[in-house]
Amino acid sequence: MFNKLNFGMRGHDTKATDIESLAKILEEAGAAHVQLALKKSFKDINWQNSILTPELGCYIKNTLAEHGVRVSVLGCYINPVHPDEAKRKEEVEWFKAHLKFAKYLGCDMVGTETGFYNTFEETHTEENYQRFFKSMREIVDCAENLGSIVGVETVTKHSMFNPKMTKRFLDEIDSPNVTIIYDPVNISDMNDRDEQHKIVDEVYGLYGDRIGILHFKDYEVIDGRKEGRLAGDGVFDYEYLFKYAKKYTPVINAILETNSEDNFKNTAEKILSIWDSTVTE
Repeated sequence: MFNKLNFGMRGHDTKATDIESLAKILEEAGAAHVQLALKKSFKDINWQNSILTPELGCYIKNTLAEHGVRVSVLGCYINPVHPDEAKRKEEVEWFKAHLKFAKYLGCDMVGTETGFYNTFEETHTEENYQRFFKSMREIVDCAENLGSIVGVETVTKHSMFNPKMTKRFLDEIDSPNVTIIYDPVNISDMNDRDEQHKIVDEVYGLYGDRIGILHFKDYEVIDGRKEGRLAGDGVFDYEYLFKYAKKYTPVINAILETNSEDNFKNTAEKILSIWDSTVTE
């Protein structure tokens, strides 16, 4: 029976400053794949569309492969609702360049969150949703033409802010080239596990079959403030999540967020033990 949770990490959570050191660090940490955000991982480079050549993509792909690592997500975390229209268009073009570059890397998807428009209240308006959808329609059309996959991540404070909005977007964009990057902590803000469970129920009930990768971290709410923790060190109920994940996606990649190379193995072992002990109905 297929049953595998495959762990990776974000390149910019490591101490690496170039692709060679990143590949070595990932191998030593035991990461099978990486979420690679070029601007975040290699800050000394003046990144622009022209740099994303086929040769660079092959070089990165081959260097990582020599250490048993592949790119699962090419991170391109733009703001598709940027208040400055010229900058919004520029960000969309940067994402489209990543969709092409992803083919050279051989990665699973190009990932983004859904952006913030001036204030929390303005971000959650219908007007902003239409602005977001305009950007994503252009991006997804490009992905369909190239045969690439767009990974979209829901975050409470962003344009796509809850499961119902995510489902609406999936229905309206209507494309097999869109998948969901599911980070349950991004849309969970309470210590109460019953409330956590309701959100997980809703996610898998609405679009459990559209989840392409998982992001793991944790949190606690202290004096009304959400404090970040490593996965398994907070209040999130991973066993409940895995009852669904093992049913819908029994073989799937997961990124351990905020984990450095120093604590990656311990967190991976902790979460894997929960995965292995979780029984599905």
